[in-house]
Amino acid sequence: MKNKLILIIWGLILFSLPTIQAQNVFMTIDEQTELQRYMDLGGKASAVFVSSMEDLVIVSNKKEDKFTQKKNGQMYEYETQIDITDGDRTFKVMRKNTALTAEVKKIFTKKNQRYYFKVEAVANPIILNEQGGRAEAYLVDGKACVEFTTAIENLKVKHPQGLPCTIQHSKSEAGAYVTSVIVDMVVFDKLRNAMTQAAEEYGAQDEKIQEMGEKGIEIPEAEWQKLDELQKKTDAADVAFNSISSLTVYTDNSNYLSVSIRDLSVKQKLLYGILPLLEKVEIYNRSYDQYVGSAQQAEKSRKFNTAQEFYEQGANATDATEEEKSACRAKALEMKECAGYWNMANQVLKKLKELQGQGGRADYGMIEECYEVAIANYESLYKIRNDEEFQRRATVLKNALDRLGLVIEGSVVKTDMKQGRLLEEPATDVSIYACTSGFNKDMKKGKHGTYIGRVDAKGNFHVQVDRYVYAGLLFVPDDGKNNTWVSLHERKHLKTKVRIKE
Repeated sequence: MKNKLILIIWGLILFSLPTIQAQNVFMTIDEQTELQRYMDLGGKASAVFVSSMEDLVIVSNKKEDKFTQKKNGQMYEYETQIDITDGDRTFKVMRKNTALTAEVKKIFTKKNQRYYFKVEAVANPIILNEQGGRAEAYLVDGKACVEFTTAIENLKVKHPQGLPCTIQHSKSEAGAYVTSVIVDMVVFDKLRNAMTQAAEEYGAQDEKIQEMGEKGIEIPEAEWQKLDELQKKTDAADVAFNSISSLTVYTDNSNYLSVSIRDLSVKQKLLYGILPLLEKVEIYNRSYDQYVGSAQQAEKSRKFNTAQEFYEQGANATDATEEEKSACRAKALEMKECAGYWNMANQVLKKLKELQGQGGRADYGMIEECYEVAIANYESLYKIRNDEEFQRRATVLKNALDRLGLVIEGSVVKTDMKQGRLLEEPATDVSIYACTSGFNKDMKKGKHGTYIGRVDAKGNFHVQVDRYVYAGLLFVPDDGKNNTWVSLHERKHLKTKVRIKE
């Protein structure tokens, strides 16, 4: 009997405690009950947190709960499995490098069920004025008023369906927006009185049973049944009154503020101020967090110079730990290295565009060098950043370089030694052949390979061949003698002077 009495007392205490769900005004967690569904999870349950944020950290009061992350469309899913035999969970959700933190409590009882929770940052956080809630007189019989004053134009106030209210909008003399909720206190007081009376009846019966127990009197089962009935009546009265005892205040993309009106009385006006909190966000963030957050955004956008500056500021932040400062210095050096590669790639591509605009007058050796330098820098960035975009850019440039082929240009002269002096004169009777094999003694005379062009009337030439196909060019005079070989082994654009013996 004594144990049963203790259990009942504890049950009453626990029921009277409010359910606590710590929601930071900067981030909300909402369970999506309509998405809950069956899935074969081997007898376990699953908690899935869905968010547009890719940098959440979620921890459970059970250390064995480990979250995995995956991207689903434009959203990110963080999931862990729950042992329902111990399914009482408190999840703490945090966003990296910010003060955004929120908690949600949930008891998981159904096996093979996947539960969904939506996590989002609040774009327009609001708070109640700390000095609000002061009371004035509202001289209307049977009514009371709860008034919200704010600079927010589109403030919304939602009242419970079971509470008869009217909502009025106006402006103060100072130009602030005023929303007045006029409450019909007849229904309100009826439900509050019913709750108070039920609690008193339960308290009286509970006290009676305790006195009987203290005197050693056997407590009849009918007394226990009456206590149980009064408990149900008290619970129902509490639920009924609680359902009408608060107002919800919000605006576009804001958090929801719950404003209690449990103690509201007839002819009373409660005054509250609603403040936008955007200008107060910095209070909750260390300067270190702001610098690192800005650096990471710049890093994502490949603005490495900017990222370096922010990391250096983070390394000098007075509110950073030594470990955080060291990490920032390392990241600043990495950004400096990346900026060097990135800037060099951009510079040579700018030069490349300029050279390509020159057409046939362009320095093809310089064009090739620009391609190669840009490719090398993008590949270096890929090794450091593991960013597929850099690999893609390097591949595009490699393909463009291959399509460009090899350009060989210059002049051909015939040489002769007379009286100890080397004489040269333009050769105008020379054809050019591209050969896939290397030079050999048979190539000294005759025509070999694929014909690709001929020198002009001034002995100049400009030919282009596919890269990686030909080993060299053979310059063949019309008489088929004294052919001259130019190697393409280095796969480079050439500007050369070809000499053929007379």
